Amino acid sequence: MKQSSNEELGHWNFYGNFPNYFDTSTYTGFIYMIENKVTNQFYIGKKQMRHGGKKKSKTYGKEMPWRTYTGSSTHLNNAIKEIGKDKFEFLIIDLYKTKGGLYYAEAYSQMLLGVMTEKLECGVAPRFYNGQIAAIRFAPKEVVTSNTHKFIRNFKRRYRK
Repeated sequence: MKQSSNEELGHWNFYGNFPNYFDTSTYTGFIYMIENKVTNQFYIGKKQMRHGGKKKSKTYGKEMPWRTYTGSSTHLNNAIKEIGKDKFEFLIIDLYKTKGGLYYAEAYSQMLLGVMTEKLECGVAPRFYNGQIAAIRFAPKEVVTSNTHKFIRNFKRRYRK
């Protein structure tokens, strides 16, 4: 049982009320938001904390380097390199125990927040760095959590007119 305290989160912070630690072996991964504090642009994604795949694999179940992860978007990572990591906030929205729940919560959050269509106030630049939303072809065993719903409601209040 590997526990992670707030000091061991790397550049990540938690959204809402979380305990001072969580058992990393209990959770598959987390959904997150990265905010560019200069431009008010965002990225919504998911990150698995442990390797999955075939159980015979040498890496199966081993922890991934999630503490230093900065997202999979090329545009986002270019912006981080250009203006500096300190101009971004890295926020864990919620932890998920199942891979299905994790994938579904990411797509659900992205759809409700309009990551493909929302624009900044100028009406031209996109509000989100996201360039796609993954296809979901299964019924998840884990439902979207109340904390994820709360995050989406608060985000919409903050950035929608």
